[in-house]
Amino acid sequence: MKYILTFLTLLFCSAISAQKTTSILPFFLENNSVYVYCKVNKTDSIKFLFDTGADGSVINSNSKKKIPLKIDGKSGNKGSNGVNTVDYSSHNTVQFGNIEKKEIRFTLIPYESAHFDGVFGTDLMKGQLIEVDYHRNEIRLYEENDPLVDWAGYEKVKLHMIDNYPAVESSILVNGKEYSGFFGLDSGADDVLTIASPFANKNTLVKTMKTIGKATAQGSDGSVYEMPVVLCPAVKFAQKYLYNLPITLSGSMEGIDSTEKMAGFFGNQFLKRFNTVIDFKNGFIYFKLNKNLYSEFK
Repeated sequence: MKYILTFLTLLFCSAISAQKTTSILPFFLENNSVYVYCKVNKTDSIKFLFDTGADGSVINSNSKKKIPLKIDGKSGNKGSNGVNTVDYSSHNTVQFGNIEKKEIRFTLIPYESAHFDGVFGTDLMKGQLIEVDYHRNEIRLYEENDPLVDWAGYEKVKLHMIDNYPAVESSILVNGKEYSGFFGLDSGADDVLTIASPFANKNTLVKTMKTIGKATAQGSDGSVYEMPVVLCPAVKFAQKYLYNLPITLSGSMEGIDSTEKMAGFFGNQFLKRFNTVIDFKNGFIYFKLNKNLYSEFK
């Protein structure tokens, strides 16, 4: 009987062990953006920008000398303000934490002013439950449908994939009027919120909010462009209200910022105020306010 109890205990412990966190990936914040280190084709310490706004992963072409890559084709790259043609490399292996993914395709983009080696896109995130914890500076990767995830304090929100771009329903409030729509989640952008040009033009937002400056941005297509910065009185997001946010109004005629399918894109200067769990499989995302809530908007 004692033997049987011990055997059952071992089975129980094994079941619990199998359901523990798949992997813990430390990250650090730099200019509001999340960065992690991964191994690519056996080359270690490759610095990646963690980017929910990228549906494919990228290698900075200025870093390709230290990463063994085979260029085997060209593809179109749709940036925030335009489209360009870039090289790509297939059949790569990426390791992060104790997870290894094979047959990864990297697009090569020349981020001339960027101090990172690549972009960690949603193609690498899918297949796991992703928790981004700003209190511990950890990305925890769980098995999908893991029953041991701690959901305490999280607000559950429907996750919409619009042209493979993660988005949620949200709204901005100006002079007592609510402007609602789908807003993309772009952790790879270091701004607060960019309103897509069709939504900004349709609602004449440049006339309804106070202009407080200009912002210069560079898209992955290489284009550099200016946008007016306006003071938004309030944003409603995940059943919470945030006030007096400096947001930008895009005037793009092409690229992602010219989409008519989304109202705008939250950057990581906004998103970093929430711990987040992303469940791509079941189509939900969870948000919980964190220590960054009262950090200054710039």
